[in-house]
Amino acid sequence: MSTVNNLPSVTVETFTQIVELQFKENNLRPIFGLGKGGIGKTESIMDLAKNKLGIGYIDIRLLLYSETDLKGIPYPDQNHIKTIWLQNNILPTVEKDGERGILVFDEITSCSRGVRTAAYQLLNEHRLGEYVLPDGWLVVCLGNGEEDGGDYNGMEGNFANRCSVYNVVADLDTWKGWANTHNVHELVLAFISFKPEHLHSFNPNKETDILFASPRSWKAVSDILNVNGYSEDNYILHSRINGNVGREVGETFIAFCKYRKDTVDPMTILRDRALPDINSREVVYITIQSCVKILTDRLTMEVEQGTISAESVSYVSNFVRWMLTKLPLDNAVMGIQDLLRSNKIAIRQIILTPSSQFHQLCPEWKTFISEHGNIFL
Repeated sequence: MSTVNNLPSVTVETFTQIVELQFKENNLRPIFGLGKGGIGKTESIMDLAKNKLGIGYIDIRLLLYSETDLKGIPYPDQNHIKTIWLQNNILPTVEKDGERGILVFDEITSCSRGVRTAAYQLLNEHRLGEYVLPDGWLVVCLGNGEEDGGDYNGMEGNFANRCSVYNVVADLDTWKGWANTHNVHELVLAFISFKPEHLHSFNPNKETDILFASPRSWKAVSDILNVNGYSEDNYILHSRINGNVGREVGETFIAFCKYRKDTVDPMTILRDRALPDINSREVVYITIQSCVKILTDRLTMEVEQGTISAESVSYVSNFVRWMLTKLPLDNAVMGIQDLLRSNKIAIRQIILTPSSQFHQLCPEWKTFISEHGNIFL
C-alpha cells in the first residue's frame, strides 16, 4: 500500500469499511481521513451511519464555527465563584440523537487553529467544557491536504496523533460501484469509464483553475441530466455542465455525449432482437452503461420484492452474450465488472446458480469464466 506523508493510502470504500469495523468493535479512537475535496468521503460516512448501520449521524463543518461555538458561552455560576459553559446544541446528545452514532468533524484542516485546539479535548477525553460525548459515539475527522484543492490551514501532529489517520484517494472502481447504485446518469458513467483521468481533474500546479471535476461535481452533472436529458443543441445545458466540472473537461464530455445519437437501443440487446457490431469505442461505452443502468434499476426493484424474474435472467444473459461475442475482451471485462457492481446479490445468484436459465442462454460464459474467472469470483 502506497503512503503519502507517512500515511497509508486507502480508497473511499476501504476507509468507510474501516470506520464500520471500528464502530462495531466499540473502538472509539477517533479516525481521521485526509484527501481531495469532492471524492465522497463525507457522503460515504453519512450513508454508512444512516442507511447501513441505522445509527445517529451529525456532520459539523468546522470552518463555519468558532471556538466558542464548540465549547459554549462562559457565564458565572449562581455564587459567582466558578465559570459554567452554556452549550451550543450542535453536538450529539442521547435524548436528541440516540445512544450510538458517528460525529463527523468536516473540513478540519480548513478551520482555524483555535477551533482545532478546542476539539483536542473532545478527541482525547470525549468531553468539551461541560459537554460529555455519549459513550456510543465515534468521532470521524475529515479534511483536505495541502495540495488537495481545499482551504488548507494546517494540521498539528498532536491532533493527528489522537486519531487513526488515513490518506483517502479517489478510485475509479470504487466510485463506479457507488455510482451504479446511486442513480448516476449513464452518460457520466460511460464518459468516466472512457476517460478515467477526468474523474478528479484538480491540478495543484494550475492554481488559476478554481473549478475542477470531481466525483461530487459529476454527481451534480448527473442530477441535471436525469431531469433534463441530453440535447446536442441545448447550450444552456452545456453551460451548466461546464459550470460544474470546468470548461476544459466539460467540453470534452459534451463532445463525447454527441455519440449518443449513434448508439443502439439497449433494449434491442437485452431482448436479443439483434447482437449488433459496434465499431466506435465511444458508442461501446455508452451502450454498455445504458444496458447496465436498465438492469440495475430492474434488479434492484426485484431484489426488494424478493424474486428475480425469468425475463430479467434473460436480459442479463443476452447482455453478457453480446459483450462476449461482439466486443473486445477489455470492454467485455469492464461491462461484466460494472454489472456485478450494480447488484452483486442478484447478478451472482443469476450467474452462479448451475440450474439458472443464464447458462443455457449464454453458453459462451462457461468458456469465458474458465479462462478469466479469477477476475470476478
